[in-house]
Amino acid sequence: MGNALDAFKAQQKAAEALHAKLTEVASLFSTLQPRLDGLKVDQQLKETFDAEAKWLGKVQELVSEVRAFREGEFQHFRFGVVWRWALACLFALAATGVYEGVRVRAENPYAAEIEQLRAQAQLADLMQQRISTMTPAERQQFDRLMKIESRRGR
Repeated sequence: MGNALDAFKAQQKAAEALHAKLTEVASLFSTLQPRLDGLKVDQQLKETFDAEAKWLGKVQELVSEVRAFREGEFQHFRFGVVWRWALACLFALAATGVYEGVRVRAENPYAAEIEQLRAQAQLADLMQQRISTMTPAERQQFDRLMKIESRRGR
């Protein structure tokens, strides 16, 4: 992309330099014209100068047309680049939105189960901590209660 833009700028500078040179030549030609008319020059030389003046006019028109064409081409080029970047950004935003939606939807069924498992883990940690701090008498009483509860459950 940068190379095309640099090439365009270089062509535009060259066209402007050519236009400036042609303008300078045209102004020199217009200053020489009265002098040439003052001289008694043969008809063939006058016709040649007239042909060159017409040719310079046509070249100036051509340079103007090329400049206008290149500027229009640059506008279309810039529009295309902006359009491509806008589409890329839109695609990235859409992909991010879809990803987040899928991620949230996938996590929702497991949220309740995760909370239940957290509560069970906290209870198990609390029980383990309490059992490790029991005296032998408290431990025996706890064991008896656990055996009683297990028989009732059957």
